[in-house]
Amino acid sequence: MDKYAYCEDIIKEASTTFHKAFSELETDKANAVFSIYDFCRTADDAIDEDNDIEKINTLKTQIQAIFNGEDQDDLMLSALKETIETFPSAIKPYLELLSGMEDDYNFKPVKTEEDLDNYTYKVAGTVGLMLIPLLASETYKKQKETLEAIAVKLGQAMQITNILRDVRKDLMRQRLYFPETVIKQYQVNIETLRTGIVTPEYKSMIESYIEKAKSLYQAFYDHIDLFDKEAIYPTLLAAKYYENILDEIRKNGYDNLTKRHYVGKLKKYLITKKAKKELSRKGLI
Repeated sequence: MDKYAYCEDIIKEASTTFHKAFSELETDKANAVFSIYDFCRTADDAIDEDNDIEKINTLKTQIQAIFNGEDQDDLMLSALKETIETFPSAIKPYLELLSGMEDDYNFKPVKTEEDLDNYTYKVAGTVGLMLIPLLASETYKKQKETLEAIAVKLGQAMQITNILRDVRKDLMRQRLYFPETVIKQYQVNIETLRTGIVTPEYKSMIESYIEKAKSLYQAFYDHIDLFDKEAIYPTLLAAKYYENILDEIRKNGYDNLTKRHYVGKLKKYLITKKAKKELSRKGLI
């Protein structure tokens, strides 16, 4: 089986949102995104689905081998090696992502906002750093610092969105990613959360994180012209699809304790039309 077809099959099954967005890229870049996504998905599933820390250790060894130029028999790893050779990047974000997976395996209560920022950087901001050399290949060397900062913010915005979407699932796993200082600030009762009751205090806390995520998305939107022209539309789509999960949470009274929110096909279609119109008006497509 072709290694990139294999990678595309994985992202198709795991995330229709990302597949739909990044399929808009030219083939080489779409394949590169798929291979990076599949590495990140493999790491995430190792902990969230299999609780397998040894798999994370294996991935550490494999990613180091890839950056050392060693050939890989595994289809996903072979595709990733070719991606890294075509769009050179650093090994650091890959290792930091795996460190974030270790943090999930050895989960400890999140104490402060700084702790949460560090976690969202490790498990998602790093993904932005992996992708930015191929999504902004024309400007990356000239504006590396700015682009990496924007890529991290977009990743963190998406991870906060994930956290807000998955509160119910995480509670069932005895995980809560809201910092203890923030829970105390908003006077949220954790035992009440476990019953699925959405209190005014909880609504206020969730709204504060929706606003935080939206400000991070906006930082990306404000710099979207730095991305390669053919990457602007698909990257914007991915961001808009994800950001609209926040709007769904708001619309449903902040009840992410008893339901998992998502953006339906009709809404995605409307987002797509609006995104094309917005980019056309700005002369970006």
